[in-house]
Amino acid sequence: MSWQDKGVGIVLASGRDIKSLKEYGEMLHISEYSQSGYICLNGLMICNSLGESIYKHNGLTYDESIVLEALAKKYAMDIIFFFGDNLFIIEYGYTGIMEQHFVSFRKHKVQRVQEIPQQYFHSLRKVAFVQKEDIVNKVIVSLQDDVKNQFDLCRVESDWIEINPYKVNKGNALKQYADIKGIPLEDVLAFGNGENDIEMLKVAGKGIAMDNSFDSVKKIADDICGSCNFDGIGKYLKNDK
Repeated sequence: MSWQDKGVGIVLASGRDIKSLKEYGEMLHISEYSQSGYICLNGLMICNSLGESIYKHNGLTYDESIVLEALAKKYAMDIIFFFGDNLFIIEYGYTGIMEQHFVSFRKHKVQRVQEIPQQYFHSLRKVAFVQKEDIVNKVIVSLQDDVKNQFDLCRVESDWIEINPYKVNKGNALKQYADIKGIPLEDVLAFGNGENDIEMLKVAGKGIAMDNSFDSVKKIADDICGSCNFDGIGKYLKNDK
């Protein structure tokens, strides 16, 4: 008998949108269990087990995108704007991200935000900065200081930073999900490995970092499980008392 059959909800929380996140949900048969669901786009949207939106926060605006463009230029980072199946890239970091990634998107290279059609900004899903790991290591603290109390910024991969509206993160989304479902937060286990998981691990009754996590994630976690490459979550749940 699975955890979901026992009445335990499984919530997939990711920086991905619901379309791509549901591909993983189908493997777990989430649609068959009403207690399960999705936290998408780092907390910008919450969906039920069928993938239907039950909460959506306002996304980043055109004016905020102008501010982020200036920061990308200041720190020599490529900046990516995600709009549904379209993405627009401004190359201040020259990482080659345009050529190497996003095969399922319609990709557009522009010189400035003003070149992006204004009507797209009502559906801006997220913004990301990309640069080599060693450069990110040098500038991340200064960048975080620059966006303090203005945006939620988190390092998802060693070379990848995602930006959300201020106070939009997985932690606040988890609080909302628990409230909607009537689940006490102390009964929630949360697993994560990226800095976009930190707030979620903090608010959960027990926050568990993967063995392949950033050190900053392990530092705030209540416990550590095996790597995601070696079924760390499954083995932890099997052995958890």
